[in-house]
Amino acid sequence: MDIDAEDATKSGLHPIELCVYSLLSGNLESIYQSINELRESQAVLILRLKQLRETCKDEQDRINKYCSLNAEIERLDKLETKVDVVLKRYEKMVGSISE
Repeated sequence: MDIDAEDATKSGLHPIELCVYSLLSGNLESIYQSINELRESQAVLILRLKQLRETCKDEQDRINKYCSLNAEIERLDKLETKVDVVLKRYEKMVGSISE
């Protein structure tokens, strides 16, 4: 960037401003590139988080379904016990009638 000091002062730019800009321009470009890379990785992370959220939600649904099945299994066990009691009573009744 070869700008004459007189041209710079005519255009309203101070030579020190030009020096600072020339020193920082490389850093500014790398910062800009880093910001773009950060945005890209942020987008990838957001997509991954959405996938993980869906996976967790599906797993929670499976767990809830399994827990509801446990309640049904317990209910069936209780019913089986009641049926056994009724069968024993029935056998006693049939046995007492037969005698």
